[in-house]
Amino acid sequence: MSSHFSRVAFAYDRTRYHPPEVSGRIATAITTPVERVFRDPLFLEVGAGTGRISVPIIARGYRYIALDNDPAMLEVLRQKVAGVARKARLVEADAHALPFERHSLHAVIAVHLWHLLDDWRRALQECLRVLRPGGFLFEGWDQANGESEDCRIQRRWQEILARMGYRLERGRHQARLAEVERELLRRRLEPRSKVVAEWVEMRSPRASLEMLLERIYSFTWGVPEEVFRPSIAELAQWVNEVYPDPDLEYPIHWRFVVRTTRLP
Repeated sequence: MSSHFSRVAFAYDRTRYHPPEVSGRIATAITTPVERVFRDPLFLEVGAGTGRISVPIIARGYRYIALDNDPAMLEVLRQKVAGVARKARLVEADAHALPFERHSLHAVIAVHLWHLLDDWRRALQECLRVLRPGGFLFEGWDQANGESEDCRIQRRWQEILARMGYRLERGRHQARLAEVERELLRRRLEPRSKVVAEWVEMRSPRASLEMLLERIYSFTWGVPEEVFRPSIAELAQWVNEVYPDPDLEYPIHWRFVVRTTRLP
């Protein structure tokens, strides 16, 4: 996983961007319940990446540990928080073995993480281990709301791959979220999900094509190069035929969901 993120680290913000007002709503949704319970709380984000979740919270002056196993991602984040990182620490470590003591943190944040891990159960156990009694686990994810031209282009690529004899596996992220929820319920915890922000992103067919070409999405990583290249070439031809102006932007309606679990 780390090698894939190292390759896309400097393109990640361009493709996984949150508008400032959305970032603010996400930060508020995470920090407000913790502030109500704990004084001067310490947050840990596991899989912090380039900081689209952490930077707004760090900028508000909270104590924050941003953890990732990819040094390129952390370097991008380090540059962003250079002027506001008085209470922030950046840690290169593995989510499967968090380098923190038991009951040492007030909140743990995991956004778009579980489906990327080899052993999500072990990572979840680690997140729960380091939380104090009464602490919070926050999971978060972007969720497309309705159909879009971006979805249409991805489906077309999936069809092209199928004709070439390759079955593209999609939906791993949502399936893993469901698995994690079942595990939390099995532990007699009470995860609760809430939409905390909605926004519209304008994206052109050319940008959608480039995001596939750059292998930004995790579902592209397993496609063998000998299949990937010709399939993308065929998709590019289809995009040029279907869209008279491939730079004309179309709306994608997004929502951000936060699932909150509080320990007893």
